[in-house]
Parts: sequence; structure tokens; C-alpha cells
Amino acid sequence: MRELGLARRLASGGPVVCGWSGLSDPLIGEAIAAAGFEAVCVDCQHGHQGLEMLKATLLGIVAGGAAPVMRIPLDDVALGARALDLGFEAVIAPMVNSRADAEHLVDALKYPPLGNRSWGPARMMHVWNHDGATLDANTWLGAANGLQLVLAMIETGAAVEAAGDIAAVEGIDGLFIGPADLSISLSGGTAVDPQGADVVAAMDTVAEACATHGKLATGYAQSGEIAANYRARGFRLIAGGTDYGYIREGARAKRAELGG
Repeated sequence: MRELGLARRLASGGPVVCGWSGLSDPLIGEAIAAAGFEAVCVDCQHGHQGLEMLKATLLGIVAGGAAPVMRIPLDDVALGARALDLGFEAVIAPMVNSRADAEHLVDALKYPPLGNRSWGPARMMHVWNHDGATLDANTWLGAANGLQLVLAMIETGAAVEAAGDIAAVEGIDGLFIGPADLSISLSGGTAVDPQGADVVAAMDTVAEACATHGKLATGYAQSGEIAANYRARGFRLIAGGTDYGYIREGARAKRAELGG
């Protein structure tokens, strides 16, 4: 058993670098963790994982030494709650565009008094412990809202405008920028430009909203330049790449090394 540590590490300053996995094999998440990523996000929005595979993938990520994170499909808060019951340390929710969207997310993914998440953590209490002690029900109820994070994705112009309102919702632990979708939204559907000036300006808006309300600024980075922009603004969790890309790039490098 291991202690949940992602929320505490992020609160202490970070940043935490997060890998990204969408392929349907639990060994891939484990390999990403073993490569040195401090967290691994299982992408259930654009990836290929089902519930049965998620259980094995979570344990693979933990075995590799990283914190397990999940991005849920659009509007699928039920899967988010099940992910937390399985033992994921954070849920990233796409397309949160308003205070009402954020409140709906909290209602489903946080226990009372913040939300109305249904009780069912038997499996996760076998995966984790708390402060070195085996979890019991009341210990977990008192700790869970602070240890399992809910991150709202900011990936539209409307979300940027509402960033302060979203960050103000009690139970939203942080905002997570999705630069590709955000660039499409800000360009009116004419360009995918995650390093564009409008996206960089949105980083400032999100960082300010998070600082004002004591929330975590987090985001996805398609490049080292985007990651550097996040770091310069005090972002705590920075994700990047995909498992498919990691394999392709590694295979390409090995093919070039072998010559012929």
C-alpha cells in the first residue's frame, strides 16, 4: 500500500510532470511511470481504455512509482466518480465552460459537504493508505476531498472568460489548460496553434484566476516551449506527449540508430 501524495506535492509547490496514456494496455502506463514521470494521466476522452482495463492500469502506474490521473469523457461524471473509487488521485474534466459546469462537476466528484458523491471506496482503500495507517471509512471520508483532485479543463474562449468564476467554485482544485482545443476556439475554428499568442495570454488569465482563489494552475504542453511558459507562470502540474507518440518517437530513434 502507498500513501496518496499528488495533492500534497502540488500544494507544496511542484511542478509535477505528467505523462499521458490512451492505449489499451496497462503495461504502457507502468512503463511511462517507470521512465520518470511523477504522474500518468489515463485519457478516457480520446483514448481506448474501458473500465476493466482501468483497474489494471492504475495498479501499473502505481507500481511504476507515479500518481494515477484520469481524464474523463465529456460530461461523464459517473466515470469520474468510479475512477476515484478505484483509487485515481485526480480527475481532469474536459470542456468546463461556466460556473454551472464546475458546480455540476463538484457535485458528482466530491463528498459532502462540498458535493454529493456517492459512497463506494472499498477498492481504493485497499490500494492506498493515509499517513502510514490503513484507511478506514471515517478516516477516508474526512480526507478524500483534499486528497483526490478535481481539475476543470479550460479549452474554449468562454472558459477563459469564466476562469475566475470556475476557480471560485469550492471543490474545484485547479484549472487545466487544453491548448489545442483552446486555440481552435479562440481562432474561430481556423487554426490549431497551441503556442499562439492568444493561448499564451490565456495562460496569464488562468494563472491569475488560480492565484486569486488559491487553486492549482495546471495544463497540457505539446512542446517544451509551452511547458516553459507554464513554469514561468507558476503552473503546478504540466502534462505532455502521448504513449502513441512516445512509442513512435522511440521506435524512430532506434531505427535510425540501427542504420541500413
